[in-house]
Amino acid sequence: MNNLKALKKSVFFISFPFSLIGFLFPVYAHSIGISVIELGVIYSTFSLFTILMRPAVGLLIDNRGRKVGVVLGIVFYCLVNLFLLIGNDFKYLLTARIFQGIGGSFIWISIDTIISDISNENNRSENFGIINESLSKGDFLGAFIGFTIIYNNFFSDSFRIIFFIYLVTSLISLYYAVSKVEETFFYKKSYQEDIINNKSFNLFLFLMGSLTFISSLTSHTYLIYVRENITDQLYLISYLFIPGAILSMFLPNKFGKLSDRYDRRKILCSGILVLGILYLLIPIVKNYYYFIIINTLIAITSMFYGPAQSALVVDIVGDNQRGKSYGKYKLALGIGGMLGSMVGAFVYDQIGNTIVFYIKGIILISFSMLTIKLMDVKTGYDEVENSRESIDGI
Repeated sequence: MNNLKALKKSVFFISFPFSLIGFLFPVYAHSIGISVIELGVIYSTFSLFTILMRPAVGLLIDNRGRKVGVVLGIVFYCLVNLFLLIGNDFKYLLTARIFQGIGGSFIWISIDTIISDISNENNRSENFGIINESLSKGDFLGAFIGFTIIYNNFFSDSFRIIFFIYLVTSLISLYYAVSKVEETFFYKKSYQEDIINNKSFNLFLFLMGSLTFISSLTSHTYLIYVRENITDQLYLISYLFIPGAILSMFLPNKFGKLSDRYDRRKILCSGILVLGILYLLIPIVKNYYYFIIINTLIAITSMFYGPAQSALVVDIVGDNQRGKSYGKYKLALGIGGMLGSMVGAFVYDQIGNTIVFYIKGIILISFSMLTIKLMDVKTGYDEVENSRESIDGI
């Protein structure tokens, strides 16, 4: 558990800039003279490096250890904040986003693998939830600090001050990673020693890549839809996400415990089903306050099945090659996310800004039913049920 505490602290401090950079990066880039074409190049390069790095990272941490992956990931995140601090032109922003793609690949695959190393079938989803909560807390605090500085004009160059603060927090994260996080490469488990057949894992990768494709259909156009149909006030848009951000600081752990207790496949598929229904409601709801409710329910549903989805990777592959498996898993998510964003943007622009939500909702509902039929894997729930059946039979 000491390793989990060290990971929590590293994740907490490294996550300070995530929301603000994700939310305001295009605004900041435009404010310093970056053109739309240059911004497209920056985002495309980021996606490319993220996808290319993931399989290599998985192989590296299976051969060299998990800790090196966490440390390298945080080092690259430190460089991101440094380049955003010292530079304000295209080459600095492009380099920062490249480092962000590389750093994200290293740190999240390594952390996912460490969690699977130190967990068993009865607490794996819970531990994923604990880390997700720590990420949300740092993300929320970092966004609060950043937006407070920007909105109140405390400094003449607000962004530079914010990036300096984020550089400091990333260095604190690096300290915890280097001095507190322990290597888990040699951890062995007494369950699922052999890798389950590749056909099952490949099917899982296809399903999760498809799920990310569907989920990403509205990723780049969601805020545009909100501005065009709900409100164009930036502060009101930011308020939409506050309830979900607050709930994400304590719900993932509880949902993780739930998916450890029950069948993770059913948790995943029921969450996808509910998500599909909620997206069907988005074009219908035009009132701002009702939209807050729908948006918050979407966030809660994603938290509900997120820990189960991450834990299912090890349920399928067993104890061996966890780093390589999470590398492939993240690669599938990356490809699905990139393609989904492109297709969703096309549908939004060429067919209609409400049609894409109907399409997404219908596909998610259908996908949930397909997934529960196709996903035939052994989970922690199966182990618990088998034990109960054995006891009942004595």
